[in-house]
Amino acid sequence: MTHQDPVIGKIHDTFSRHDRKYCLFSVAGRDDDLLYYSHRSKPLRSLMFGKDFTGRIPALIRENDSLCIECGLGLAVAGGVALDNGDLLAWNFSTEEANRILAALRDRLGKEGSWIVLF
Repeated sequence: MTHQDPVIGKIHDTFSRHDRKYCLFSVAGRDDDLLYYSHRSKPLRSLMFGKDFTGRIPALIRENDSLCIECGLGLAVAGGVALDNGDLLAWNFSTEEANRILAALRDRLGKEGSWIVLF
């Protein structure tokens, strides 16, 4: 079975917070928003998806400076892949699919996407 390469629909925002860099974006054909983040110095990164990240994240940034974005999303997260110090967790999402999406995102961002690392 061949998989079609994902098409990045829109890059909604890229921002930094608490030693992490984030990219909020959408993929054509998916109803979910996607959020990728990577820690600047630790082996910690994740790609997650869920509903209305574009509406929730600006409020999280304004309302609670100490709360991490991914923690604040809570039950809005429907799945994703996370790598934390060598431990890989995939939930409702395959690592292969996550890597295809991240490769497409990195290509779309060009030089600005050099911080995006596959799983």
